[in-house]
Amino acid sequence: MPAALDNLPPLPADLFVIDAVVHALNLDPANIASRYGEQLWQMSYGLHCMMTPPDRHVPQATYMTDMAPETLVRTMFEESATRMVATHTLTLDSWFKDGFAARHKTEAMVRGWPSRVLGYVGVDPSGEKNAVLDDLEAQVAALPSAVGVKLYPHQMDPYRPWRTDGEVASAVIARAQALGLKSVAIHKALPNGSVPLAPYRIGEDFETAADNFPGMAFEIVHSGMAFIEETALAISRFPNVYANLETTTALLWQAPGRFEAALALLMQWGGPEKLLWGTGCTVTHPQHLIELMWAFAFSAQTQDRHGIPPITDAVKRMILGENYARMLGLTTATLAAAQAGDAFDTGAPLKAPWSIWTAA
Repeated sequence: MPAALDNLPPLPADLFVIDAVVHALNLDPANIASRYGEQLWQMSYGLHCMMTPPDRHVPQATYMTDMAPETLVRTMFEESATRMVATHTLTLDSWFKDGFAARHKTEAMVRGWPSRVLGYVGVDPSGEKNAVLDDLEAQVAALPSAVGVKLYPHQMDPYRPWRTDGEVASAVIARAQALGLKSVAIHKALPNGSVPLAPYRIGEDFETAADNFPGMAFEIVHSGMAFIEETALAISRFPNVYANLETTTALLWQAPGRFEAALALLMQWGGPEKLLWGTGCTVTHPQHLIELMWAFAFSAQTQDRHGIPPITDAVKRMILGENYARMLGLTTATLAAAQAGDAFDTGAPLKAPWSIWTAA
């Protein structure tokens, strides 16, 4: 049963929420590059409808368009309690002509709202090593404030998986670290259509890479959607591996028991310090998920099964923002101070979900 959205407690005024993954996707049909892109194009709206309350569905004619960066930024900060976001350049090049979220969008969002948006560049490790490294260097040169690099585990047409501890990916991680990037975010656990599942697992190659680069953070993106035990063990064994909860947070509404089970196992093994809040907006709207997370509590049965204590407000603050800031060597207090008086620091009441996008 989906969770009820009425009678939720108010959010604290000082709650600092950092959304670790948001995307201004290009779902214009003209952007589809292959039959795999057609699958993911259809899947995207299907996920939105499945994982979003019916009264918060975006009309299909609006959703399946090329979203403007400003629309996403305003949605996050005028319609939700989110205080900061990370946006990723995507390289689903054998799915979509512009990779699904183009580099120029990341650059526009970070440059336009530097106190609110953090940027991840994106490269494809299935390519030729020198070309991939040149691409990485060029993107960081164009966006010197970038904090991370986003990687997808394979390409199609033909099928081209790569190993995280392989020659190209290892060179990418080493160069990213030398360029001052703090994190490698790798899409896992949620296959992009009718494609092989193996690259989405948390395998030996991923753990070897995390061990080889102890000074770089590794984010398992979509943690909790699949391979939950492998993910929980990885965040428990490697100090630099984090569970990025993008899309999994949508289960707070759509399948709250499933969310509780996933969060409990991650906390049992990795503790609350390794969990990063992320919604993947626009898959679902962020506001009701933040409210549900603030209201969330483990059942006594779940606590007994996993040997974990009740979840406290302090732990929720960690998951909702403090862990991500700490991963980058920052604090929410410093980030909040940088936002004082900016365009979104107005004290205005939140606008209705998706009202900015549908109006645009």
